[in-house]
Amino acid sequence: MARHELTRVSKYSAREMFDMVADVASYQQFLPLVQQSTVFDIEDETDGILKFKGRLQVAKQNLNISEAFISDVVANRNDLTIVSIASNGPVKHLSNIWKFAELQNGGSQSRLILEYEIASLPMRMLMKASSGIVMEKLTEAFENRAKQLYG
Repeated sequence: MARHELTRVSKYSAREMFDMVADVASYQQFLPLVQQSTVFDIEDETDGILKFKGRLQVAKQNLNISEAFISDVVANRNDLTIVSIASNGPVKHLSNIWKFAELQNGGSQSRLILEYEIASLPMRMLMKASSGIVMEKLTEAFENRAKQLYG
């Protein structure tokens, strides 16, 4: 199973970053390769914890790859963490763990831990060839989205 970790510092608050990442329905507007993003089976938020399912349709047109997968997502406003786990579609296992923390001098730190095992051969080949680039592009897209939302 592949594992990648990335930590970034941002001028935006941990709460702003948390809210932006937890908004899975908007991913299709700014994340590369994401053609469609929807949320469903949303449970009423209890004690700062929101649970829902997120469906992402990812595609790479020039490689003729189009796959969808559904993740179980838990967004915890109390400790500013988001855990997303999938084991269907093109993935045998995919987990994203986001952790956000305020910094003493303002701004925040975002940490992403990504673990995955790909079932689909075309997706596995794409990730093997470009996993580092994908992580960079992913975090860059979130940083640009934060600028768009929060100035």
